[in-house]
Amino acid sequence: MTTRRELRMQREAAERVGDTNTSADLRGFHLLLLDEGIEVSDVLALVHNRLPDIAPRLDGNGQLKLSRHSRLSEGAGLDAATIAALEVPEWASHAIVIDCPRDREPVPPPAWFADADGLHEAFPAGLPDREEERTLSLILSIASRLHTGVRLADEAGLATRVIVPDPEAKIDLYLYSSYWLEPEVALSLVRRHAPHAFQQALPTPDEAVLAQASIDDPLFDPSAPVILDGYSLLVPLGEIDEAAGQLEIRVMEAEWVPPIIAAHRPKPLVEYHVHWMDAESQRYQPRQSRGFRRMRNQVARLVDGIGAELLIGCDGTGLDENGFLVTSSQLRS
Repeated sequence: MTTRRELRMQREAAERVGDTNTSADLRGFHLLLLDEGIEVSDVLALVHNRLPDIAPRLDGNGQLKLSRHSRLSEGAGLDAATIAALEVPEWASHAIVIDCPRDREPVPPPAWFADADGLHEAFPAGLPDREEERTLSLILSIASRLHTGVRLADEAGLATRVIVPDPEAKIDLYLYSSYWLEPEVALSLVRRHAPHAFQQALPTPDEAVLAQASIDDPLFDPSAPVILDGYSLLVPLGEIDEAAGQLEIRVMEAEWVPPIIAAHRPKPLVEYHVHWMDAESQRYQPRQSRGFRRMRNQVARLVDGIGAELLIGCDGTGLDENGFLVTSSQLRS
């Protein structure tokens, strides 16, 4: 029996000018848009980066199960009429279908909240939550890596929503290695690209702290050399722009290891995080100015250069800020 809601949806679909059979079938799903240069296999490889327990291949039904409640299917090619009906960019030639629950926060995002991808504008009544949030995070990250976009499923009362993530917004690097580079060694690698880099001064315990340590542990020797369990290298970016702030290369034993790294490298691992801190904390704000983007691109080239040196120097495995594998040759290209 057809419900009243289904009848309304059918009537609305029929009233759309120029709707095609394909666009009518796709409207109710989130869609990962691909251009002519990208294959479905490229997407599956990136899914495997984030979810290494999932084999990067479709099943006999052309689907990939992402979780208990979500799946990806190979979708459909998009002709000109379907592109126009779905109101997606003209470069879109294929749409991968994402079938997942609609989980939303019960209240609208706060007025001060801004998401770099514009999710706060796409979901004004409540941001994606739980399963939908995880799934959208994955496909938006893939769209960012592939320089493509995502069309969100149609919803009553909302216009067509297409998100094209800024592919240059996330420039941090995470490197994982079995080898610990001493500060002076890591600093020498960083200085190949940033001669003014320096090691952040370590805090020195005062006499009261040392005295208390001696009381707590009779075997404590305040004259013994300090064994580092982490350090930071700093790179001021004033030569690029005062607003650029600084880079911090944080080196420590990894408290959490991404699954794709844990699957191939035995623990414990050392994490080398090349982190950008712009002076006004604007890097994750939506709709950056042209000047900010130019400055960010300069910082990104420096991050990639430093990351490549450290990656080779520590014989590590690298991930970009979206959690996808990256090699030293990719960083240098």
